[in-house]
Amino acid sequence: MDHFPIVTSLVRVALGNDSERLAHQVQRLIDALIAEGDDRQAAALAKLMKTESVTASLAPSRLAKSAPVATAGLETLTGRTAVPVDKDSSAPLATVILPDDIIASLPLFPSVVQSNIDALLMEWMNADRIREAGLSPSPSLLVYGPPGTGKTTLALWLARQLGRPVVLARLDGLISSFLGTTARNMGALFTFANRYDCVLILDEFDAIAKVRDDPNEVGEIKRVVNALLQNMDVRAARGITVGLTNHEGLLDPAIWRRFEVQLAIPLPMYEQRVEIAQRSLDAANDNSRAEARLLSWVADGLSGAELQTLATKYRKRRLFDDAKEAPPARTVAQIAASTSTHVTDRVLELLAADEGVQIRHLAGSSFSHSDLSHLFNISTKTVQRRLLETSLGE
Repeated sequence: MDHFPIVTSLVRVALGNDSERLAHQVQRLIDALIAEGDDRQAAALAKLMKTESVTASLAPSRLAKSAPVATAGLETLTGRTAVPVDKDSSAPLATVILPDDIIASLPLFPSVVQSNIDALLMEWMNADRIREAGLSPSPSLLVYGPPGTGKTTLALWLARQLGRPVVLARLDGLISSFLGTTARNMGALFTFANRYDCVLILDEFDAIAKVRDDPNEVGEIKRVVNALLQNMDVRAARGITVGLTNHEGLLDPAIWRRFEVQLAIPLPMYEQRVEIAQRSLDAANDNSRAEARLLSWVADGLSGAELQTLATKYRKRRLFDDAKEAPPARTVAQIAASTSTHVTDRVLELLAADEGVQIRHLAGSSFSHSDLSHLFNISTKTVQRRLLETSLGE
């Protein structure tokens, strides 16, 4: 099935009840059908998009949220609730974010990662059924991977789906130079979170949860890790805990065992990068798909956050009249050479090469003649001639 990747994306976002992403995926399918000449099927889908009853039928009305953990005796966290502070510096140990204030869209992940997220969310949203079966819902999640891959956004999105407020703490902010203060701060944080019905998110988790036999660490950090383990054991019966780290290799083995679910977030693959770039570009631009594919090609090995930076810079540059007249490929080359993101030297060399070399390389990377025509502001016949010239010149 030629459009199976689009269909799987449709199903995934439909299950996630994300109407904006669903509409985007349906439009992708419509565009693909039109490109293949299936105008009747495309028109039928476009008609469905305009029918309000379809949106209602896709909503998971039969899915009733239940408490993800035992909430008996827990208090309600509000915007007026005072958070604990470091007694020496008076700095707050956490930030409270209420469900209505959580602005987070589910990042684009590979299908395997997304399946694990869907399964975990289903488990948390149907915790009562799990308890009725004599089992316990997973109390904790460790999310790890390179920076910029959407770990924090995912944690916030999960809390919003559950309708739970967030207690967000950067563990590097709990560390103090005073003996015993770090463990005291951590105890105060957990005591606070355990009092309320909330999701506790521990960012920069590796700052405290380090390997205890590291010869470079002093005895204090070992005591802190032991205190952390004890607090997590108590927390397991009180609420959900989500740990986030960019450096999973630094974590103590006992910490791994405290997290029932461990989710690795990789750098985005090509198809995810295309979708990430597409979201940041002008939806009214009929050729934005070709531009998104070029940005995705440039961003090989980059995180989703870095790609969003590239795409946003590209869109801003194209707003000006002089840039509108320039070939999109030239604009992409300019921002790639002037950004703080780590575009590879090989990509930069190709973007600096002459037009024929670029066209041939991109054609070998599955860019169509129509894509190349738009990206270089030349006709498809000129694209064919450039490909022939570079081939004869070898």
